[in-house]
Amino acid sequence: MAENDDLNLAAGGETEKPKGGALKLVIIIAVAVLVMGGAGAGVLYFVLGGDTPQSDQAAAELKRPLIYRALEPELLGNIDGPGRIRFVQVGVVMALRDPKVIEAVDRHSPVIRNDLIMLLSDKTYEQLNTAEGKETTRLEMLETIRNVLERNTGDPGVESIYFTSFVMQ
Repeated sequence: MAENDDLNLAAGGETEKPKGGALKLVIIIAVAVLVMGGAGAGVLYFVLGGDTPQSDQAAAELKRPLIYRALEPELLGNIDGPGRIRFVQVGVVMALRDPKVIEAVDRHSPVIRNDLIMLLSDKTYEQLNTAEGKETTRLEMLETIRNVLERNTGDPGVESIYFTSFVMQ
């Protein structure tokens, strides 16, 4: 009978499963997945998310405050109109961020003024009499100023222009 008891004990021992083994395995796998995911995210952050010195410099350029510079004296030109010769007088202020651009604008002011007056002279009264025509002219004038500066200094420099007066007669 003793042999039977030993057999029963052995049979009972084989049917019992150790408690907590499967739970420990699940926890270990979950921790390993979290660690691997964190490591992967860290690698991606440093590889893809790192800023280069050029982007830091560009961000610093954008953070500079705007400097406003008037183009003086105001521009005056002839325009075609119905029945008679008409005149337009436009006050222009340029917005820029680099003080060096002010020197470039002053140095190339004769070319800028010439090109802007020629641009205005090509316009008609009907074109300049509408809000859309004024906005189109403003954008064309900005592009003209940028082209002159780009051609002579290599840097367009002017961010925007604004009309401070606009008189047609």
